[in-house]
Amino acid sequence: MVLGNRSARSGTGVIFTSSPFNGCAGINLYGDFALCSQGEDVVSGLVNTLPISESQRKRDYRDSSLSLESGFPKIYQALIHYAGRLIEEYGFVHQEIEFTFESENPEDLYILQTRNQNLKKQTSFSSFLPAPQEMELVGHGIGMSSAVLSGLLAFDMADMEGLKRNCPEAKIILVRPDTVPDDIPLIFVCDGLITAKGGVTSHAAVAAASVGKVCIVKCKGLEVNDATKECTINGHRFKSGDPISIDGGLGNIYKGNYEIGEI
Repeated sequence: MVLGNRSARSGTGVIFTSSPFNGCAGINLYGDFALCSQGEDVVSGLVNTLPISESQRKRDYRDSSLSLESGFPKIYQALIHYAGRLIEEYGFVHQEIEFTFESENPEDLYILQTRNQNLKKQTSFSSFLPAPQEMELVGHGIGMSSAVLSGLLAFDMADMEGLKRNCPEAKIILVRPDTVPDDIPLIFVCDGLITAKGGVTSHAAVAAASVGKVCIVKCKGLEVNDATKECTINGHRFKSGDPISIDGGLGNIYKGNYEIGEI
């Protein structure tokens, strides 16, 4: 049995062999991993994860000083090697690869499974028309889209059904504490998603991005109270039906609704 929780220098993660959120061609690893964890911990969305590459860390993980590339360079290079063999030597399309490492040595790296990458390169873009200083920024997370969205906040299916009935033209942005697989039916109903926990390769986050939802995960300072249907983002309080806006490229969350333009 392979153990990603053998020690503080072991771990597990998921990579996409090509990032869907940049314009780079070829192999450029994107994903996340967790130290001293097993694979289900990462894809369930219940743990805070770390970035794969240094470029990803600088873009999305501003509060982290560690990436797989910087902390485990031999593991990172081995993953690039295996990705290259799959894509360039054997001719596979870009892959989503689950892996575990029991130490920082590449001989202790295990590829658990690989499948065709569902996340595609973004081809359409949108942005808010007001200047950033004209918008009220309340929080930041990791964006998983090249689009922006303004809508009304919802906490569960009952909220979304009520908002669709009373405000049929409005977009609905679902807020959740994490991205567990049980939330996937909700994702198909909403137009956007914000979560407090979970990484970019959690099941629900990948599902949201795959079906074109504007998604922000791992929002720092987000606390969700399902019982009262309220949440706070860095001290800013929101309730069901409140206007909120999200930028899936920058990972920014704004209070209120704003006009949107296509790029």
